[in-house]
Amino acid sequence: MKQKLLVFLIFAVSCNLNYAQDWVLSNVDPDTGDEPYEIETGDINGDGYMDIVMATYNYNSGTPIQDYIKCYLNDGNGNFSTEITVSSTIQWVDGLTLADVNEDGAMDIIATSVNQNKLVYYLSATTMDGSYSYTEVAVDSAIGGPGQVVAGDINNDGHIDLVAPSYNNNRTQWYSGDGSGNFTAESDVENGTTNYPYYVDIADFDADGDLDVLVGFFAGNIEIYYNQYDGTDPDPSSTVSWIKDTESVDTGNAYLFAVAFADVNNDGNMDAVKLDYYGDVEWFNKAVNGTSTGTIISNSTIISNPSAMIIADMDEDGLNDVIVTDYGNADDAIIWFKGAANASPSTTNQLIIDNGNQMLDVAVADFDGDSDIDIAVVGNQSDTVDWIENRLNALGINNSDLPTVTIYPNPTKDVLNFENINENIDVSVFDVLGKQVLEQTINVGETLNVSQLSNGIYTIKINNNTSSKFVKE
Repeated sequence: MKQKLLVFLIFAVSCNLNYAQDWVLSNVDPDTGDEPYEIETGDINGDGYMDIVMATYNYNSGTPIQDYIKCYLNDGNGNFSTEITVSSTIQWVDGLTLADVNEDGAMDIIATSVNQNKLVYYLSATTMDGSYSYTEVAVDSAIGGPGQVVAGDINNDGHIDLVAPSYNNNRTQWYSGDGSGNFTAESDVENGTTNYPYYVDIADFDADGDLDVLVGFFAGNIEIYYNQYDGTDPDPSSTVSWIKDTESVDTGNAYLFAVAFADVNNDGNMDAVKLDYYGDVEWFNKAVNGTSTGTIISNSTIISNPSAMIIADMDEDGLNDVIVTDYGNADDAIIWFKGAANASPSTTNQLIIDNGNQMLDVAVADFDGDSDIDIAVVGNQSDTVDWIENRLNALGINNSDLPTVTIYPNPTKDVLNFENINENIDVSVFDVLGKQVLEQTINVGETLNVSQLSNGIYTIKINNNTSSKFVKE
């Protein structure tokens, strides 16, 4: 159903929200195959609903055996009755992401295999009986111990590119896409600067209009590499070069598990965040070519073996929160830390669920169409995939004195319209991980073009102090 969003513009008047929130776990797959390891969400079949993709990593004492990539199609109400085996030949999947690499309107599945030293993606096809089949397409068949993989437009040509580190070869490389599913290996983001790059993320950290790269080295530093995109060159691939930040985000790490860009303190600027084997989840207020100040969010006294983190707005207050999951036997829980405006997240954690499944990885999306963010999780010990419904209820909103801006249609495919504005407004759009993906000043009577955004849920902020959500389909 198309809806209109009513955004309350707050000037001298306060708006009091009281939230009641609980969580309900539902099983998606009771038997994934041994040791599910990675999970992602996205619209796989182009029907506008957020599906789940899972990959296993059956270590088997160092001898690879059967692994899987599977996807589970959502009917829009959180029912995942259709299970599809994408691959039963890939082994040791340690990187998984989704992006529309061939621009057909549906998300493709991109994966790395540590054991097989390859970066691949999977294209789907529908057979005459309505079932799905997938074809593996190689991006790099000799990448050498690939870790995470991320997708985005590195050279600003409008097509999806890929970035992946090579643990064995001590390099991080990017691959330019042509929008038809073809990729070309381009210049290294970094090569030999330190040992064992494995974790990676991308965002426009220096706010110059192109995507920069955050690299986490398994036993070492966390570094930012700035994209020196030159838009004057007619060849998009030749216009990209990289310069390392003069100051590290962090040094001396042992056994990193994850790094990410996100606006952790909700000040409108991108931060860096890490998670390590020893229990620390820490965010860094980092200046471009300047100091990096770290603040601990969670440590081993809270969760002893953190394995995954997500930065997203879980309670619809317009502020990014921090979700952390644990794979240890002692804690084995998913918790979250409430975000604050222009400040570090709360030091008091709130329990989402504790079920003994060793929940190794998490992803977030709205699975049941109620506009709040739900959680998908793999149980590494239980060999399961589950989703956790976020039952968020706004109990009281005193808005009688607040002027409103109406935003419609919702969901939308291309543009958002604004009603009841009598002056220019500054609009920012953020994805579920808190990354700013769009910024524009809207004049009276103008619309906001969101057609270039991937399908999913977004937060829209007006004048940097009010927010609501819309669905891009």
